[in-house]
This record gives sequence, structure tokens and C-alpha cells, in this order.
Amino acid sequence: MIFLAMIDTPEDRRQFEILYEKYRYLMQRVAWDVLRDGFLAEDAVHNAFVNLAKHMDDIEDTDSLRTKRYLITIVKNSAVDLYRKRNIQARREVYLEELEETDLPRTYAETDLENAVLDILKNLPAKYRDIFLLKYSSHLDNHEIARLCGISEGTVRQRISRGKALIEKKLEELETGEHGENHSNG
Repeated sequence: MIFLAMIDTPEDRRQFEILYEKYRYLMQRVAWDVLRDGFLAEDAVHNAFVNLAKHMDDIEDTDSLRTKRYLITIVKNSAVDLYRKRNIQARREVYLEELEETDLPRTYAETDLENAVLDILKNLPAKYRDIFLLKYSSHLDNHEIARLCGISEGTVRQRISRGKALIEKKLEELETGEHGENHSNG
């Protein structure tokens, strides 16, 4: 295990091995719950163990509930980070070779609209943006989002509602701005 090279003392190395053997499958399930992709879940677990190797002094007892929660938190955060990175990359990719020539003008117009919507989402306050990503990109239900974020389902519903209102307002502003330009030109 490459992780062991990052750990200084033999006692910490042994403790790390115990944690790895005991919790890696649980951590894999937690990461899969967020990412819904086995390979990405493995990456999240790997990143979590790298993080753990750097912070072995935070672990006192390998069997404690505190340690289990700590590992779950680390892997959950790692999975959410990967999720965000994956979505940012996916939004930026355009597969031109898959487009037919007759679709190009319409596709570019759709891409402009999608980019505008993505800009609106990107500029939403983080508390709304994160909920939207979990709800509409990860397809998690409100209960799962509440559990992941450590908030109530009512708060999740409220943030979705307020986020939608903000998005609608920004879309109306965009629409009005575009129509205003068209009227002044014509």
C-alpha cells in the first residue's frame, strides 16, 4: 500500500492498515451513494485514504464511533469533490464529431442557452447550488440530500424552491435583456 509511505511511525502504519481493512468497503458504499459510479467511488476512497494518511494523529481508537464518523465524513467530502469536478468537466465537453451538419446552428443556439443557464447556476449561492447539483445531477431524493448535507428535508425543499425562484428571475432578466436589444435594433 502506497499510503504507508506517507506515514511516519510503525504504530500509525499498523493502525492505518487496520482502518483500511475494517472500513474500506463501508467507505466504498458511502462514495457510491454519492457518485453512483464504481470507478469514481474507488477514486473517492483512494483520495480519502490519502487524506487520512496525512491526519493519522486525529485517530485515537480504530473501533470508536468517532473514528467511523470521521472516515465517513472524509470519504463523503472526497466523493462530493469528485462529483463537482466531474460535472464541471462534463458541462464543458462538446462532442462536435457526433453532431450532424444540419444540427449545427440549432446546437450552437442550445449551447448558448445551456451556457447561460450554467452561468446562472454557477453564480447561485453555494447553499442553493449544492442542493441543485445533488438533486438534479446526482438524482438524489430530498431525504438523501438532507442526510448528506446534515440538514432537514424541509430545509432541502426550501432551498430548492428559493433556488428555482432565483434561477427564474435571472432567466427573465436574460430574456428581457435579449428582447430589449431586439426591439431597439428593429
